[in-house]
Amino acid sequence: MPQPFVNRSAWIWSLEGSHAAAAEASPSHYQVRLFRRSFELGDAAATLTAHISADSRYLFYCNGVLVSRGPAKGDIHHHFYDTCELTRWLKPGRNMLAAVVLDMSRVAHRPSALGAPCSVMTYTGGFLLEGELGGASEKTGRLDTGLPGWLVKVDTSFRFQNDGTRFEGYHGYFEHRVSRELPAGWNQPEFDDSGWKDAATLYLAERHENRRDPTSPYGLVPRMISPLEEGAPARFSSVFLQGGADAGDGWLNLITQDKSVIISPGETCSVIVDTGELTTAYPLLDVSGGAGARIRFTYAEALRLPWATKDAKLLGRPQSLENLASHFADESSGWTFDRRGKISGWSDVWEPAGSGAEQFEPWHWRAFRYVGLEITAGTEPLTLLQLKQRFTAYPYKITGAFECSDPRLNKIWDVALRTMRLCSHETFEDCPHYEQMQYAGDTMITSKIAMLTSGDASLGRQALYQFDWSRLPEGLTQSRFPSRLLQVIPSWSLHWVTNVRDYVYCTGDLVTLRDLLPGIRAVLDWFRRHADESGLPSRLPFWNITDWCSWWPRGVVPGAADGPVCIISAQYIQALDEVSDLCRIAGRSPESTDLVKEADGLRRALHTRFWSEKEGLYFDRPGGPEVSQYGNAWAVICGAAGEKERAQLLKRFPTDPLLAPGSFFCWHAVFRALRVCGVYDRFPEFLGPWHEMVDYGLDTFVEENSYWRSLCHAWSAHPALEFIGGVLGVTPKKIGFTEVDVAPNICGLTHASGRVCTPAGAIDVSWEIRDGVFGILISAPAKTFVNVTLPGGHRRCFEGGRFEEKVKLL
Repeated sequence: MPQPFVNRSAWIWSLEGSHAAAAEASPSHYQVRLFRRSFELGDAAATLTAHISADSRYLFYCNGVLVSRGPAKGDIHHHFYDTCELTRWLKPGRNMLAAVVLDMSRVAHRPSALGAPCSVMTYTGGFLLEGELGGASEKTGRLDTGLPGWLVKVDTSFRFQNDGTRFEGYHGYFEHRVSRELPAGWNQPEFDDSGWKDAATLYLAERHENRRDPTSPYGLVPRMISPLEEGAPARFSSVFLQGGADAGDGWLNLITQDKSVIISPGETCSVIVDTGELTTAYPLLDVSGGAGARIRFTYAEALRLPWATKDAKLLGRPQSLENLASHFADESSGWTFDRRGKISGWSDVWEPAGSGAEQFEPWHWRAFRYVGLEITAGTEPLTLLQLKQRFTAYPYKITGAFECSDPRLNKIWDVALRTMRLCSHETFEDCPHYEQMQYAGDTMITSKIAMLTSGDASLGRQALYQFDWSRLPEGLTQSRFPSRLLQVIPSWSLHWVTNVRDYVYCTGDLVTLRDLLPGIRAVLDWFRRHADESGLPSRLPFWNITDWCSWWPRGVVPGAADGPVCIISAQYIQALDEVSDLCRIAGRSPESTDLVKEADGLRRALHTRFWSEKEGLYFDRPGGPEVSQYGNAWAVICGAAGEKERAQLLKRFPTDPLLAPGSFFCWHAVFRALRVCGVYDRFPEFLGPWHEMVDYGLDTFVEENSYWRSLCHAWSAHPALEFIGGVLGVTPKKIGFTEVDVAPNICGLTHASGRVCTPAGAIDVSWEIRDGVFGILISAPAKTFVNVTLPGGHRRCFEGGRFEEKVKLL
């Protein structure tokens, strides 16, 4: 079939188009439009495929059924479209295509006041559909936008607000739905649309690869990922009153048995419902009647209590948040799961129409464990019929596994995977509750976990391209993308390089590698242009955060503004090695060799500038005096520390209290350094912060040690990678897992087992220690060459199938 959007359909909007002030407008913030297109069918065998996009978001219906929501987050020059098979919803007679489109382009992004979502990049309001009816006995008919037949109406029911903004949020305004303003049945075939107006044509739709002298702002590209999973409605686990008292049997029966609760005219009430775990979901409330009622839904990851509350268990401990927290930080109270806590967060508001049974579901999913309901009934009784929530996330099918003799590690594995899942939607996200932004550092971790546990690399591949699309003219990628607000962290471009290498080794995808190599070279060139006389990166512009170290202002290592620093220099050297490897894989051997020489020279320079024989550590900046966990970890990882230096370093690293402490992100590097130093068996002794989170009752891992910012944060899931690559010891030696190393580490355990996903199939590893004998069983896909390194250095090789071996431990 021919590709869509080639000299055919056009973007449409209401009559003011894209540049004039609307004579009739939505009443708050975003502009919202309703679109309809009817058509007649005389043959039930007709078929219809529709290609759909919008700026900024759409909900699309066929004969009243919600078929698609989108588009996926991209940027203006790479604007995604969806393809929907609509045949099963068609019927003889009158049919209806309908969409509600939300235009965010007229609202600025302002984190401190919410504003528009930072991750939704937009130009101007518009809707686009290209579809053609087909069938054996049905005349072909085009249903494209830009052709006659599409009608539009300005919507006044979808409104948006930032009431109760308590600290900065990047996810944008929350809803205020006034359902009486939404025409009943507007998306059904039988609705009377005689008062609607013809849609106005804006400009011809253009595919990204076909743009020459474009008249459209958008370069259309097909969606790169699957639609998000949307689960069945699920129950909340409990309900209670503000302050913690039981809400009563009526409310309990509502959430457990769908028995209705009636709110009398003029009555007000407040309850909090609890899912029992953090989730990303659509809250659902079904009601009937209740004209004039107003309902507020407040979303929170946890509740808040003053630190001095008697007998309360709070997350973390009182501490200064000066270098860690975002705006609106509150040092007097902490997060808790104690029911006495106060619910605090952003909220949706709903005013039901009051004319019969109806349901509220917000346009966008929400991240929450708790939902506070504040209800004020109007002039008529309001009947609550059902209160549930519907999970949504990227549709991973997790088949990877890990289990060992320490149940505490098994729990960390489970929580790490849940953290990864809740940080995966249309993009990877650093956190689902307040930011929902795709950062290169977090994505480096969660995309690798996803590939190894599900075998699904689509979201990871999309992320690699999106960061490449984010590139500044200077050569660096942006630190987060898609993003309206420019943010650049130089070392995050280096994490993107690592992410590319991990992706290639996990998938074997050379096409994507060759697409991205020019951008990777641009990153290296940027660092070269900002080097001092030794070749090390120096006095870099932009935000040079490396980790949320509580000793460092805004996470910036001392000395970053004055010259080279150990951390970023080492990360750059490691990137040179990784790009050398990628060039070798891509068949560019001379370039690979040159990069090896460059990295070797800089390793010597780093050691000379930062090593302190007196301290037995690497300084954070030349001459010190500062030393840190993160700086020394990276000096080891990049190969600057030789065997002698590693032995000295281990006398103080990583536990010396004079080392600036790393937050959760730092420990991903520390664990890598332990492996290089040959002491990886110590890895479990440093998992205390993760055990603390589990003991607090968290089912996702937090952003940093203050527990203030985010209770679900992608980068803190990285222990899952240690269980796979360290305890099980499974790592790809060649791209696509065609050759694999299996080198398990005992780490104080008596047994461990698990499954790792590869393009050829699963690799299963199980090992056990019994009576001083280490026994291992490995199952690998056919034609997969496996190098096995057993405790004591015993080496074996096999090609596919089953392998079993026992060795006596010394």
